Amino acid sequence: MIVFAGPSLAPADREGWPAIDWRPPAMAGDLIGLVERAPAKVLLLDGLFDTVAAVMHKEALALMAAGTRLYGAASMGALRAAELAPFGMRPLGRIAAAYRSGLLVGDDEVALVHGDARLGWRPASVPMVEVRATLVAAVRARRLDAPTARRLRAAFHAIHYVDREWPVMRRAAAAIAPEAMPALERRHLRLKQVDARHAVAAALADETPAPVAPPPPPPTLFLERLREGLARRR
Repeated sequence: MIVFAGPSLAPADREGWPAIDWRPPAMAGDLIGLVERAPAKVLLLDGLFDTVAAVMHKEALALMAAGTRLYGAASMGALRAAELAPFGMRPLGRIAAAYRSGLLVGDDEVALVHGDARLGWRPASVPMVEVRATLVAAVRARRLDAPTARRLRAAFHAIHYVDREWPVMRRAAAAIAPEAMPALERRHLRLKQVDARHAVAAALADETPAPVAPPPPPPTLFLERLREGLARRR
C-alpha cells in the first residue's frame, strides 16, 4: 500500500508499518502518475496546496478507474474522500466523517504550516480542526463551560491558519479566558494523528469486496497537461 503522509503521521510514528511505501505529501500529478501501474491500495493523508497545485479530483477518479482502492483521512485526504465518496473513495476517521456529514465545510479547517522532510514534517501551527476537538474535550471534561469555549473558538478561528500557534492563541484568549490556556495547550488533541493511525490500520485490514470502479474521466487537455507536468518533474 502507498501512503502519502507528512505532518499527520511523522516518520517516527510510521515504524510499526515497515511494508508500506511511504510517499511525501501529495501534489497535483502524484495520483495520475500511479495509473499505469495502479497499486491495489492508496491512502491519501497529507497534501500540499499553497506553493504548488493540490492533488486533483480527476486524477483520483482516474486512479480508481484503474482499479485502485483509494482511501482518504486526516487532512487533504479527508477533504478529497468526503468529496469523492459517491464515486468510490473511502473516507476514514473522524475528520473525514465530519466533512462527509457537513459538520465541517472549510478546507482551512485542516490547513497548517509544517517543515519539510528534513525536519520530519514537524507542524509549526495548529489546524482549526484540532482546536475544535481540544475545546470539545475540555467542555466534556468540565474544565471549560460551553459559552466560553464558543468564544474561544471564534477568536481562534479568526486567526489565519499560518499564524495559528499557541502563543498567538494565548494572546487572542487574553480577554476571554487566559486561565484556561495552559491546560488547553497541554491537552492539545492531535486529531489528525489519531485519524491517520486509524486510517493506516483500517486500510491495511480492509478485505471487503472492491467497490465498482467509476468510469475514467474524459481524456481532457487538463489531464494530458498534468501527465506532461509529471514527466517533466521526473
